[in-house]
Amino acid sequence: MNDPLSPLTAPPPRYLLESDSSDEEGQGTYPTYEQSGPSKPKIRLNNESQVSIEGVDKVTNLEEVVIGIGQAGKYVSKLAESQGQGLRIGNVKIGSKNIGGVLQGTTDGHKIISLEEGELSHEESWEVVKVLIDTIKARKWIIVTSYVPSMYIPSSSERSQRLSEPPIRILSPTASTNDYKLSEVDGVRAFDAPNYLTGIAGGIVSLASHPSTTIPSPKTILLPLPLSSLAPSKVSAALSGPGASSAFSVRSGQSRIRWTEDDDEPYSAPGMGRVKGLKRGLEDISSMYM
Repeated sequence: MNDPLSPLTAPPPRYLLESDSSDEEGQGTYPTYEQSGPSKPKIRLNNESQVSIEGVDKVTNLEEVVIGIGQAGKYVSKLAESQGQGLRIGNVKIGSKNIGGVLQGTTDGHKIISLEEGELSHEESWEVVKVLIDTIKARKWIIVTSYVPSMYIPSSSERSQRLSEPPIRILSPTASTNDYKLSEVDGVRAFDAPNYLTGIAGGIVSLASHPSTTIPSPKTILLPLPLSSLAPSKVSAALSGPGASSAFSVRSGQSRIRWTEDDDEPYSAPGMGRVKGLKRGLEDISSMYM
């Protein structure tokens, strides 16, 4: 059996033969094999990969932070602006590249952060997650991101309900799904296994569950794509449910946000939205298989 820790330049293991008694595996000298000392990790500091967050510091204790990611982040920003909030007080940068903004919520103790992760590498996303957790001191964390309904695996009970519209999903360790009125009218359902979070949202939730992390477990709200088909009242219901956000003065039926098909970004999976430049009236892709 191959040793996964042996150098690639070493010869493969073999059975010990009588003629090889003086050259057992791991002994002797081979032309292509050079014994070297233990490898040391190379530490590379790149100023272009350093993450900075303006408008939030390590000293101030916040009541709540809402982190909107991708299209959901832009939606959250528009929602705040529609309610007379959302004053931009800072930026989130990786080096000199701007990847988001910090907005003012209802009070100084409430901050809204909108992030764009589409063009970030895995390493950059991880750096953003670590800096967010290290910098922000908030009593309540709420993450707003999105998911592709056609790629979601529903539970057997939910599959039998045959929902007419994709629901908003909730992932929260402190509030069970029974706390929500999980009816088709409310349009809110749980985000369950085997589905899982990825990107910045997944990184924050993963680190929050680690014993060494001091931040509280966040409540994650996942909006179904495309967002142009989502009723603002559904978002209001999700934000005003158990563990509600105080960063918005959300009242059911009072949201004046306008999000059209022109605001939807090009899709990268079936059901995510329309293709950029696709003429209206043409049928969208609704299945992974043709």
